[in-house]
Amino acid sequence: MRLNPLFILLCASLLLGSNTTRAEEPAAADPLAERLFPPDLVLRNGEAIGLSDEKRQEILSRVEKAQARFQEFESALVKERAAMVVLLDREKPDETAVLKQLDNLLARERDIKREQFGLMLSLRNMLTAQQQVLLKELRKTYTPSAVESRLKEKLARVEAGVQKLASNGGDPSSIGEKMQKFPELMRQGKVKAAEEFLDGVLEELEGK
Repeated sequence: MRLNPLFILLCASLLLGSNTTRAEEPAAADPLAERLFPPDLVLRNGEAIGLSDEKRQEILSRVEKAQARFQEFESALVKERAAMVVLLDREKPDETAVLKQLDNLLARERDIKREQFGLMLSLRNMLTAQQQVLLKELRKTYTPSAVESRLKEKLARVEAGVQKLASNGGDPSSIGEKMQKFPELMRQGKVKAAEEFLDGVLEELEGK
């Protein structure tokens, strides 16, 4: 029994969809970035800032809706870029046509940036003043790559343990069923609970 599908779900959950959906935070020196919070920062630190389950679900709902719009914008952007390439591939591009197409391209990029900004603004307005203060402090030591690496390592250990159990004639089905809870915890942004859950599964595997 392989757990690779769970690994894929982990990566998807950590990134909250595409890069645009994640609404990556601009450079820390940016005064706008200091006043807004990307969804992954809010969700991964939900437990630390006391985010209620109700607000967590509302954030997830808004992110999922934004993801659908981002996909539409990205598709439109790809088409505009392709059209620009066609114009520029001509021996002597028509300057008026190229500049008009540039306006179309910039308009699609503006749509994406506006959607990103709007999403982060709406998330900020869902947080209390105290939660915003806590997030600003947590952001200083926010290292998502370290968390991701740690979870990947534990997932790999779970998979190895399941394979070892099966090769020794044991029944790994109960572990497989239990692991279905992990991607849901990640989807909800309950990273700490998800990691504690993995620790529990590893302890169970070691005891078999």
